[in-house]
Amino acid sequence: MSEYYRMFLRTAEEGVIERRTDINTGEEALYSNGKFIASSSGRTDFDADLLVEKVRSEPHIIAFGAGHIGKALYDLAVLNDMKMTVLDDRKELLTEERFPLAERHIDNYENLLIREYPAVSPYYVIFTHGHEYDTACLEYALKHKASYIGMIGSKKKTERTFCLLREKGFSEDDIRRVHAPIGLAIGAETPEEIAISIMAEIISAFRSEKNVSVFDADLLRILAETEEGIVIRIIDKHGSAPRERGSMMLVTEKGSYGTIGGGAIEKDAAETAIKMLRENKKHLLKHYSLKADDDLGMVCGGDETLLFSSL
Repeated sequence: MSEYYRMFLRTAEEGVIERRTDINTGEEALYSNGKFIASSSGRTDFDADLLVEKVRSEPHIIAFGAGHIGKALYDLAVLNDMKMTVLDDRKELLTEERFPLAERHIDNYENLLIREYPAVSPYYVIFTHGHEYDTACLEYALKHKASYIGMIGSKKKTERTFCLLREKGFSEDDIRRVHAPIGLAIGAETPEEIAISIMAEIISAFRSEKNVSVFDADLLRILAETEEGIVIRIIDKHGSAPRERGSMMLVTEKGSYGTIGGGAIEKDAAETAIKMLRENKKHLLKHYSLKADDDLGMVCGGDETLLFSSL
């Protein structure tokens, strides 16, 4: 099973992939462009009576710059439950107080730009102070798989940057990947308004393909190193349930990782998973109503179906 999740991560780097799940057994398999990649059990016949989903990673923003726009975008990322990595050479700005939930990397940009940062097809945003390192950061982003690349700056500055990239051998296809000037055209002027325009463009890029289930890349990394536990996944939802289809949680005797929405549903699901572990039960399908007058007493108003699968 651990190898399956390692393969999941490697394949997801290439973009949207397909997951097929036998909900009668909990077994699942990955496909890319119709080609079988791997399965959780070694089984290869995943053709009929299956749950078939396109899956992609939840958004992970990598921001070059911790100034006013970076801070405002971070606040929006937290509001939208998005992961964010922030890079800057100014330790007085990139602090735990200003970015408590972000992964922070403080160093000179020459060092920052020779490192790798763990994110699956991230969303790169570039607004270094004084634009001094924007071009170098853009080159870095273009050399990596990305769901989105955006760079701040005027049209004149942007075209000058693109000319430099062409001189360095970047193609027109490379340049067309860049959203510059960054953000949707909403007439934004303040850092907060600019951050809103950037977040709107990121959401637009993320939602460009419909009916896609999400996964948490950090949780997949944990699963790739875990030998025993119960994986809980939302395989269907209706109404205003708190988390998206595809959201997962791992429950072990030592604790839980990830989330399927918190509150009463997560508490009940975790208790169910612990009971499965102790009874050596491998698979369970469970439906939850999230209406106030039902057993859980939740007020979301929707409903969810969870798939419980043993590692």
